[in-house]
Amino acid sequence: MFITLIRGYVISSSSFRLTLFVSLLILTFLSPAHHAEKDKSLIEFFFTILTSASSFVISESPLIVILILTDPKLIATIQPRLQRFIANCHSSSSPSNNIDLSLLSLDLVQLIVDGMTTFKNYIAANGVSRDWRSAFSSISRGPQLPLPVLMLSEPLLTDMRTLFSLYDHSRHRLQLSEVRGKRIWGSQHGWVVTLGPRYVTQLVHLIKGKRISLPPLDAIRRLAPREEWFCLVHKFILLKDPSDESTFLVIAIFGPMDSLAFTRVRRGAALNRRRGEWVVVPNPENLKFKDAAHFNGQIYAVCDNGKLFRFEPDVSGNMVQFDADPPQYVGAYQKIYLVESLGNLYGVFRDGFLIPSERRFETRYFYVYKFNFSASSPYWEEVKHLEGRAFFVGDSNSFSRRFPTSIIPSRSDCIYFTDDHWDWRKFPRAAYGGHDVGLFHMEIREILPLTLGKDKPRFYSRPIFATRNDKL
Repeated sequence: MFITLIRGYVISSSSFRLTLFVSLLILTFLSPAHHAEKDKSLIEFFFTILTSASSFVISESPLIVILILTDPKLIATIQPRLQRFIANCHSSSSPSNNIDLSLLSLDLVQLIVDGMTTFKNYIAANGVSRDWRSAFSSISRGPQLPLPVLMLSEPLLTDMRTLFSLYDHSRHRLQLSEVRGKRIWGSQHGWVVTLGPRYVTQLVHLIKGKRISLPPLDAIRRLAPREEWFCLVHKFILLKDPSDESTFLVIAIFGPMDSLAFTRVRRGAALNRRRGEWVVVPNPENLKFKDAAHFNGQIYAVCDNGKLFRFEPDVSGNMVQFDADPPQYVGAYQKIYLVESLGNLYGVFRDGFLIPSERRFETRYFYVYKFNFSASSPYWEEVKHLEGRAFFVGDSNSFSRRFPTSIIPSRSDCIYFTDDHWDWRKFPRAAYGGHDVGLFHMEIREILPLTLGKDKPRFYSRPIFATRNDKL
């Protein structure tokens, strides 16, 4: 099946016919058996070849993009509908030969969206027309793209951000004026958390640009008065509230003691709507929190000593500690992450070393432990494989995704990581760190690079993982 997507919302008739003609010649050469079909119209003939060819073509230029879906089940579902659509277009009294994509029904748009596997395709489809964007907004279930994108560092003098696809290693540029000049943290929910120079925090939807203000950081700033704005919060974590699915629980790890605070915000809330305050979790033992995760309807946090806690996201902020011995040599690990995957809770321990002369950190190894919640004696159990999942850790939420093994099977059991070391923050506006990005292959136990291309991290901007999701 093919769908023609036009940038600028107007189909160039000559470009459309030229692209069809060239693709038709190629596919006709590959499928000589279809020469008997010449009595059909050009569009019908082209469509018949596309749906029966064993190979496919993706053609892209500044004017026109052709997306071809090759899933046989999807084609079998959509083909009758698209044939009726083409027939209706032919019977129309309009003198134009162009197809008005705004006439596609909402359920057909949903099938097209469901068949997309890359962030790039979704961006292109979302730019077809205002009607398509409106249709996307009214669709209750967005496409579940298999992998997040890696948003590279902010460039100078432009609002455009480069998104690196882990799916096919392509690069796509997206205008994101809402996050310019701010430090951002990604999540698996389609939103990013932003912190600006004036200590203003917001949730920003990556695609739709919608913003939700978070409470002022007064309570947090009182506990860390000397921190620069971009180093005040080490990590923002965006989780679904266990008590209300329509609400986000935003967790902040902040200050010199890695303290923990949280607040709530209702999804879809308007900007500047009345909101609550940050609640700082009591910490009489001066624990240094490293990460938090939502697991089995509860919120868990892990500390630098490998201790696991469950805490109640209420005014009291009560903590329940699990009496389990930490993994061996836990004190040597510079970073610890908490990841929920396939009904299990994992601790990911990152090992590496600082290179002072180059002002950067270099990761050399990862250890992964699954927490066994045995009633008698809970413990951390080391694992060597991730059950076909990919883990994503660093300066964003920690989460797992199923990697499309049919595309790149060797990458399905890896830990993707970004640079979250800020050890030289005492040099204001200095360009440091941000280059420790790559993946750790669990089977061969090696660090592999990501071919990102050119990226220049700034003092407040580093590469982060972010996901795309329609649902607000």
